[in-house]
Amino acid sequence: MISKISKLFPNNLISGTVKKQKELDDAFIKYPNLSKTYVQTALYWEDVRKWYEDNWPKVYKYLDNNFIDRFQAEEEHYSRAWEFHLAYVLLDKGFNLEEKIWKIGPDFCIKISSEKKLWIEAITCDLGETDPVEPHPDMKPGEMYSFHKSIEDVNRTRALRITNAIGTKFEIFKDYLKDPNSEVDKNDCLLIAINGATIQHFSNQSALLKRSVFGQGPDVFVKVQGQEKLKGGFYKPTPTITKKSSTSEQEIPATFMEMDEFSKISAVLYCGNTAYQSLCCGINFGDDFLFAYHTNPDNLIPKDLFKFGRGIRKDIDTGSVSDKEQG
Repeated sequence: MISKISKLFPNNLISGTVKKQKELDDAFIKYPNLSKTYVQTALYWEDVRKWYEDNWPKVYKYLDNNFIDRFQAEEEHYSRAWEFHLAYVLLDKGFNLEEKIWKIGPDFCIKISSEKKLWIEAITCDLGETDPVEPHPDMKPGEMYSFHKSIEDVNRTRALRITNAIGTKFEIFKDYLKDPNSEVDKNDCLLIAINGATIQHFSNQSALLKRSVFGQGPDVFVKVQGQEKLKGGFYKPTPTITKKSSTSEQEIPATFMEMDEFSKISAVLYCGNTAYQSLCCGINFGDDFLFAYHTNPDNLIPKDLFKFGRGIRKDIDTGSVSDKEQG
């Protein structure tokens, strides 16, 4: 726990609020060791900065004690901003988060009962390196990747980044279960909370999550000869997601939330927006949260625990996937 509340945005940084692009560019040069998004929030996005400042005293004790340093760093700003965003929503929705005093364990903890806890591992998606969602800004023209727009390829690389995030955090959680110094118990629930703002773009976040963890494609409508109305149904993708490299291809499962190997994951939470996007677009915090529940988890999250966002579940017998408001 942080013994004293430090300012998230120091006075010497916000005192010279900028109004023009050149002033902002000059600030980037002046503060080369700080994240550009952090600098822009401090100097230009006044409403967003105020949101952070107003809520910092409420959330700081649920975050790591070196949070500010990491929040300011270019390589960690987005992941720390997602932790802040997530902590704010959980507190705003009335959850009693456990104060961050453990040294070994996931990012957040909610006590469900006297005998069971819900641990939350937070992670953000990146663009990827060998099979990226899109060309990196610093790529040279000769290094640009070719991107197809078939119905399978629209979300393939994005889904791959989500499955990679799940796999990464799942391996860490398994280590916590084995560590005698960890407070994580085999009877506790695990929720992996993913922010996909970097990869989301104009994709439908619900369709993207269903493709990634339940192997369900988007709605399609086809013209049937002799019928006036279009016939609806689901495009059925392959049950795997192709991971490509310069020398090979690997098939990654797209059905994490129905595989016994991942039954320790009680649910996956996905959000495709940042706090900035929610504030600027008028999205109520938490309304854009999607919860995909494992079909047969080792530890079931109480059905009425989350009363916001949308719950996504798959019926193993029928293969149908429901997507309903929670509350």
